[in-house]
Amino acid sequence: MNDERMSPDEHGALSDALRWQLRALRRDAPPPVDLWPGIEARLAAAPQPRRVAAPRFALAASVLLVIAAGGLVLGTRAPGGTASVAHREAQSMTREYDRALQAMPDAQAPAELAPAFTELDRSAREIRRALQRDPDSRLLLEQLRRTYSLRLALSQRALVG
Repeated sequence: MNDERMSPDEHGALSDALRWQLRALRRDAPPPVDLWPGIEARLAAAPQPRRVAAPRFALAASVLLVIAAGGLVLGTRAPGGTASVAHREAQSMTREYDRALQAMPDAQAPAELAPAFTELDRSAREIRRALQRDPDSRLLLEQLRRTYSLRLALSQRALVG
């Protein structure tokens, strides 16, 4: 349609005519049958996802997070002893991480997650080595915390399925 050749009156009339035609098209139509009983029956018949309570895993991850946050706060308050605080914090984080992994039940991890586990473990080793060279690096300490958290979360996901 070419609006340039239309006069204002034709344009206004066309708009009104289209508006009325569009209003005439709108019709609410209820479904011929009540659909809810069928939907409800299918929902009831569907298998419910299995929920695994993992309070120990959540507790271990929470403790790890609190320790890491506490170490960062202590590291910012004690500028003279930051290296020793960061080093102790990294050691404490590693111990808590090891405890959390040991608290998890032994389950065979899916083969597709094995490369991720290997990579996260390798990253944690490299970060710990870097912390030995630069013990007052808050960035490395935070990266170690993130790596441990990711590894624990992936382990929990592997257990839950």
